Amino acid sequence: MNHLEELQTVLILGTDRSPLTDGLRTYFQELDLNGQELPEESAAEALVLQRQWIRAGFLIPVWTEPIPQMQLQQAEAECSAEAAHCLQAILDGRYPDALPEWVKLLLAAQQVLPRQALPALLQRCIQDPTLWETIKPALGERGHWLMPQHPLWIKLCTPIPDSGAWATTTGPARLSLLRSIRQQSAAQGLQLLQSTWLDEDPAQKAALLEGLSIGLNREDEVFLEACLQERRKEIRQVAAELLACIPGSGLVDRYLQYLQECIVVENQRIHLRLPEEIPEEWRKDGVEPGGKKPYTLIQRSAWLFQLIRRLPPGHWQTHWGLSPQEAIGLFAQQDREESWVQALTDAALLHQDLVWQEALASWWLQNEQASSWQTSTGRHLLQQLPGAILQKILVPYLQKRPYLLEDDHVATFMLCATDEAWSDELSLAVVQPLMRYLAGGDNPFWNIWHYARLLKALAYHCNPGLFEQLNNNWVIDSALGQRWQAEVERMLAVIQFRAKMIATFYRG
Repeated sequence: MNHLEELQTVLILGTDRSPLTDGLRTYFQELDLNGQELPEESAAEALVLQRQWIRAGFLIPVWTEPIPQMQLQQAEAECSAEAAHCLQAILDGRYPDALPEWVKLLLAAQQVLPRQALPALLQRCIQDPTLWETIKPALGERGHWLMPQHPLWIKLCTPIPDSGAWATTTGPARLSLLRSIRQQSAAQGLQLLQSTWLDEDPAQKAALLEGLSIGLNREDEVFLEACLQERRKEIRQVAAELLACIPGSGLVDRYLQYLQECIVVENQRIHLRLPEEIPEEWRKDGVEPGGKKPYTLIQRSAWLFQLIRRLPPGHWQTHWGLSPQEAIGLFAQQDREESWVQALTDAALLHQDLVWQEALASWWLQNEQASSWQTSTGRHLLQQLPGAILQKILVPYLQKRPYLLEDDHVATFMLCATDEAWSDELSLAVVQPLMRYLAGGDNPFWNIWHYARLLKALAYHCNPGLFEQLNNNWVIDSALGQRWQAEVERMLAVIQFRAKMIATFYRG
């Protein structure tokens, strides 16, 4: 009951002029406020609670259910107090980018997250799915028990695949269920999707079809071939890309035949023989015409682009005898060179071909005017490069380059985007040009503030054992050097913290 007006009257007039009503006395009992010496004190405290409830918009419920009890099946080793202190510093925002490394160290030590950090971490995972993927392996039995106890955290739990729920599951949950079932049994997932395909919402079919990418195999080919004839364009495109990823599929063989009729390599050049009209068999195999007759050269080139971006890039080596670098160079000679390189980029990502991903990254480094790396797929390719490839191509490139990197340089993006650790050679190759630059005194070309990002990347990815070398070789006596003193000190502080953090897992 709302007693706001009564409480205000009591406090303004006092109990002499406004005696307490029976309802107000009962209200004080409910709030356990009868212990106050003066009724005005009880009224004041009750008014404070009323104001809080009004601002919150609801009364705080009283928990009446039995409190769940946890019983661990086996003892789990939690991290040390020092390691937990480092984690708290990360969660407080002082060293936020150190969390993945901290979790990696925790797992390497075969330990689980400290119990006091679990609520804050699970709460953050609701807004940040990438954080959930980071901490999930380190939750331990206690964390997995805790998640279902909270109505928000329970959403993080991975549902147990239940094929019987297929008929009643809708929306995004249907796709999640399909993926889970495909992980357990690809054949069962395909059978369920086929059983309801004709009744599925046409707007959701493309998303559901992508679920077959889990456990994709030759058994899916017949169904996907039929999906090439669907009315909706997005369904046909998904079907074509999935078919292209099945080794030895009929679609790949047909694409090779189409390309052999359209591409001829002579005298170190590629010559294109584009059809004037899109062949009917191309249409049936998922190539979209992209307009109406008469088709322009750009439209006709787009047909070929669709074939190239789906074909496994390794076929340029086996069928055309071209190395990855040769193929990239030849395609880049075309009038719309960035489009052709982009098609090869899409293919390297679609088929997860590391040889071609390395070749493309190397080509972009050697061709600084190229812009195809700045597309969404180009950036994604560079972001996921393995550490070994990163070291292999960047170290020699940077060691031969004595001057600073530009803000929009592909190497700048690679260094700031990677999650991989840097070797000592790579770290020094990045920072030494900046050291020389700052030691040179005043310089009119001082607009290099993107190096703040590079110093941050260096701080979180270098070997902390380099601290002494990085700390002692800065010359910041010049005015230019003093401008950068705060950034350098911030970098060194992060390296020191990481060294301390690593030590907490190896003591004793």
